[in-house]
Amino acid sequence: MKWKTVTLSGALAVGLLAGCTNPATEGDDGGSSDGEQIELDFAIFSPDQEPAIQAVVDAFEDENPNIAVNLQVIPWVDYWNTLLTTSAGGTGPDVAWMLGARLGPYLEGGALLPLDDTIADAGIDVSGYPEALVALYQRDDVTYALPKDFDTIGLWYNKALFDAAGVAYPNPDWTWDDVITNAQALTDPAADVFGIGAPLDPQATYYNTIYQAGGEVISADGTTSGYDDPASIEGIAYWTDMINTYGVSPDLQSFADTESVAQFMSGRLAMLYTGSFYAVRFAADEYASANFDVTELPAGPVSDVTVINGLGNVAFAGSEHPEEAARLAVFLSSPEASQIQSDSGAVIGSYQDTQQAWVDAFPQFNVQVFLDMVDSSVVFPVSDNTEAWASRESELLTPAWTGEQPVEEAAGNLADAMNEALAAEQG
Repeated sequence: MKWKTVTLSGALAVGLLAGCTNPATEGDDGGSSDGEQIELDFAIFSPDQEPAIQAVVDAFEDENPNIAVNLQVIPWVDYWNTLLTTSAGGTGPDVAWMLGARLGPYLEGGALLPLDDTIADAGIDVSGYPEALVALYQRDDVTYALPKDFDTIGLWYNKALFDAAGVAYPNPDWTWDDVITNAQALTDPAADVFGIGAPLDPQATYYNTIYQAGGEVISADGTTSGYDDPASIEGIAYWTDMINTYGVSPDLQSFADTESVAQFMSGRLAMLYTGSFYAVRFAADEYASANFDVTELPAGPVSDVTVINGLGNVAFAGSEHPEEAARLAVFLSSPEASQIQSDSGAVIGSYQDTQQAWVDAFPQFNVQVFLDMVDSSVVFPVSDNTEAWASRESELLTPAWTGEQPVEEAAGNLADAMNEALAAEQG
């Protein structure tokens, strides 16, 4: 893809965006006219979703026969650095997947196209999406993406390991205490089996329990850290105690060597907190499909909330075809695209009344729980530049997971670093 040669900062960025409002009137510099054949590059990071996304792309091309879309799958480990580097250098894709937590740097440089006019032109009723996820991709009432899907977190478990240990399966009435008690009964050191996995994973593990304990990751106004709140510390200690007090989870180094999901699929872990996004992988594995199931998250001291998150599709202001790029980005999150994705089973489509097909795709699992938990969910915590503090979480919480520091000390250090980052963010 060829990009316009621009420097996306300050007034120049504003001028570029203003110049993209009606690109079809500007000749060859943006927009296609009279059936001009153009190409758009679209970047994603999930091979699990590639077939479903290709089906959405095919539907877009059917409606726009003069546009060819090149789907690029970039591995997660490289995706964000590649996207940031290429978008800054003018060689990036026209459209790409985005997370709300990663949005800030692109907005600061004016790198993304506003999509409100394109959404209106498409006739999409935005109220059909989860409101909190729409807000993730808005700044100052401007929309830069619509959510294409959503995910919540559940308690996945291995029925074969429960049966072998003579332990009753988890149910929606479970609490944190039930998790610990049953994880102890399921742990069998001689067989190298642990009751549960406790990886240092914000979305899957400790964000959920922080909110379940009545704490918060970031204040509602986005200005201060919640990590030094006693309730937040309690939510973190739930996980560190699994390793350092109860011995019901492998240690942190084990998860560095082999990711928690791989350990779960190999039969080493009896339980794992993780998302709806793994249903498609579990269903494709003969052992997991026959033996896994899922239930709602066990309740903490205050609530049983789960974190909700979702991917969005953004269009880059540097695209040589900004009108078409914006149209593609909106279509990729449209009700039609949502239905295609749910039908595939790859993800839960973001738009109302399209999710039942996703549930029906996994009759072997009780995946309805992921939809049932939406009403009691909290949105994935972000700020204008989330990465400035989220990048410190693993570093500063690791000593608590390894037992080298008390949770209170590690969480306090993270709160200090986070507050410094938030203060810089506010100027």
